Amino acid sequence: MRLPIRYKIILPFSVLLIFVGVIGTAVATARLTDAAHAQFDANLLHSSLVANQSMAQLEAARMADLRQATDTVGVPEALAAGDVNGLVRLMTPIAANKWPTVASIQLRVLDSRSREVLRVAGTRVGVSAVDVTEPNAFTAEPAVIKVLAGEADSQGERRIFLSGNRAQPVLYWAGPVHGVGTRIVGAVLIGESVAEVAASVPGSATVPGAALYDLAGVRLASTLSSPPAATDSIRRQITNANAARIDDTQSDHAFAALLSTWVMRGNQIGYLAVQENADALLSEVAQLRLILTLVFTAAALLTLLVGTFTASMLTRPVDLLVRSMRAVSGGDLHHRAAVVSQDEIGYLARTFNEMTASLEEKTAALEETTFASMEALARTIDARDPSTFGHSARVSAISIEIAEAMQLTTKEREALRRAALLHDIGKIGVEDKVLRKPGPLSETESADMREHPRIGYSMLKGLPFLQPSLPGVLYHHERWDGAGYPTGLGGTAIPLLVRILAVADVFDALTSDRSYREGLSYDAAIAAIRAEAGMQFDPQVVTAFLSRRAHIETLLGRMGKVGATSARPEAA
Repeated sequence: MRLPIRYKIILPFSVLLIFVGVIGTAVATARLTDAAHAQFDANLLHSSLVANQSMAQLEAARMADLRQATDTVGVPEALAAGDVNGLVRLMTPIAANKWPTVASIQLRVLDSRSREVLRVAGTRVGVSAVDVTEPNAFTAEPAVIKVLAGEADSQGERRIFLSGNRAQPVLYWAGPVHGVGTRIVGAVLIGESVAEVAASVPGSATVPGAALYDLAGVRLASTLSSPPAATDSIRRQITNANAARIDDTQSDHAFAALLSTWVMRGNQIGYLAVQENADALLSEVAQLRLILTLVFTAAALLTLLVGTFTASMLTRPVDLLVRSMRAVSGGDLHHRAAVVSQDEIGYLARTFNEMTASLEEKTAALEETTFASMEALARTIDARDPSTFGHSARVSAISIEIAEAMQLTTKEREALRRAALLHDIGKIGVEDKVLRKPGPLSETESADMREHPRIGYSMLKGLPFLQPSLPGVLYHHERWDGAGYPTGLGGTAIPLLVRILAVADVFDALTSDRSYREGLSYDAAIAAIRAEAGMQFDPQVVTAFLSRRAHIETLLGRMGKVGATSARPEAA
């Protein structure tokens, strides 16, 4: 199958366009999807941290309640004497003040043999003493036994433990009641249902609350709409420093849960899970993929349409010529209509060359106009201080003389010229009171002044045609020995053009008057630069500078610079 020339031109570019577009769309989609997932994961982790923090706050509050109950005056005596009425009188106000509307919290008092002698339960209408129906419920509880035995660990004498049946588990805080001396006459327990504990956890913005599990992974309580399963494989991934991510879909809704350790009083008593609804995340990812796909498709179609039209216009004469040649070679000697004249082919070639030349000229003109604007701005900055007027132009002229001596190419000289003219453009960001200060700068003012190379670089880095000149703007205050600024480059790590610019910049500065000193004579300035060869300056550049001394002095004279008379190098 023979294809027209325009299709032979368009087809490879179409394949390349599709390949690049598909890869680019996939990469962009992956980046945006990763960003969305990262934000979602951050929210989920934040919810887990808030849940664990709420557990720590709950522990602190209940420990404070327990401390108040065990340390209330009269409780040890009433408990030692078996005075239940006295205990009711002492404990009831505590429960009434602490939990006036929470029915799930109970305050229990045990004697020294672990037998329950009093239970005070909060109700929504007040507090009442409840008959003890299970006096031996805590006789075999290890935590209670340790509390009554006065055993202390790194956290003290008080303990936290889970008790009750699995249908209605209760979290208890237990503390000893000390009688005379160190004798323990009983214990006080504050119990709160695990369901109430789970409900008190803030959870996430989309799924409030949490799910609580024991150490075996059995779910004790949950306020989540679809609590995750704490399987053996998941629990093995969890440590005090690491949580496990669980993704699930239920009733056409996506959820993500984070399962972490449930720690109280320094010990793990189970696992805690928080959950986020992932529907919004999946919807956002789907929308991103759709938008990027539509954008790529539209761009590809537009590109192909424009490319096809352009190729058709450019290849029409050639295509007609090829068809005519095929017709003639096939025996049709009378075929004339499709033959393209030599004049048409010549016209096509001339048109293409003219378009190319015009584009190059317009690009060069635009670059030169932009540079002229930047140069005018730099000269304006020099003029802010009369002592620096014309500085950039002189530095440019001196730099070109040194470049002549070092036999730099025309392209390198042009980059150097532009760098010299623009090297101080960053001073636009330095206040006039600093630039024109009649004396030495303070530490803060010096720091501000040292920022001008970075400011200038930031201003110009977006202009592609100035890229070869940007090192001169950024590094012209670096030193050969590495003690310069802003980056501390040294030796040949500093580009050659910058090393030339540095010598020219310092020479003009030394021989120019300042408000706080007179300029040095040419002899004194040259002696100062020669003394800094190998320290501040590249020795080869200094040698090239010295070889062009006569030309430089003549050139500066023509530019209107009056030679300074001071002969003290230290005055620089």
